[in-house]
Amino acid sequence: MDLETSIKKYESAVRVYNLLYILLDFAIVLFTLHIIFSLTNMEDIFSIISIFEPYTGIKYNLLGFKVLFETLGIVMVELLLTVIIITIRYSLKEKRDAIKLIEENFPALKERLRTAYDNRNTDNIIVKDLIGGVIISLKSVEPLSLLNKKLLTIGIGLTLLTGLGAVYMATSDYHTDITPKDIPQVIAPYVPGSNANLYPVAENGGTSNNESNKDQLFGKPEVIVVEGKAVDFKIPPGSGQGFTNQQEGNKTNESFIQSDTVNPEAVASQSYYENLPEGYRNVIQSYFEEIAKE
Repeated sequence: MDLETSIKKYESAVRVYNLLYILLDFAIVLFTLHIIFSLTNMEDIFSIISIFEPYTGIKYNLLGFKVLFETLGIVMVELLLTVIIITIRYSLKEKRDAIKLIEENFPALKERLRTAYDNRNTDNIIVKDLIGGVIISLKSVEPLSLLNKKLLTIGIGLTLLTGLGAVYMATSDYHTDITPKDIPQVIAPYVPGSNANLYPVAENGGTSNNESNKDQLFGKPEVIVVEGKAVDFKIPPGSGQGFTNQQEGNKTNESFIQSDTVNPEAVASQSYYENLPEGYRNVIQSYFEEIAKE
């Protein structure tokens, strides 16, 4: 048996093993999606989409079984998503041929096998001697030794586990209270930048937060800074409401009282207000004290 025939035999075995890995991964992803979709009642999504809403509740005869449109549709979605996931996974996965697998599992053939196979058509005494030695070493290499038994065991275990879970979901009709409408709210706290802490919009168009949260939402109303100190500037309650109704309250008929005649010359004030701006209190106080001394 020449070297090329031996390598083809190993390549054929590797293709079978890779197909087995793909089938196991396909089953695991499909069963997992079925469990997730069953728990979240994803069948209800067809009643939300206006295009599919007229078909909800209709039963189709499939292999002698009556199958709802929603069930058939969700299975098609699961199959489509599984194909997409498996395709992406194996397109990104490193491809290893039979020669590389043999060299990884049998260090004695490392680099020798690749060199001999690449130069198999070269008519050279050294190359022929190398090929002869490689063929002899390959006789102890069984195609089954290229099977990743650990990966196969894990794949079979996960397939059985997810398969049993999917069968249980289908037979027991177990569901949660989560619906497709609730999914954005469920995953929002786990998605960065989802603004999950914003106040929900109330029915009247406002937000559902109470008055106590307004200061926390907008921060402190610090708008004036005097000598490095922040001074609160708050509008008192009732301001900005326009003119008051003149008809409200009790009317009093107070007559005008003329004030006494005083000296028309300016009279200095003998008092000052204690409620002065923080930055100018000492200046104004000293000013009025000097006037009082005069």
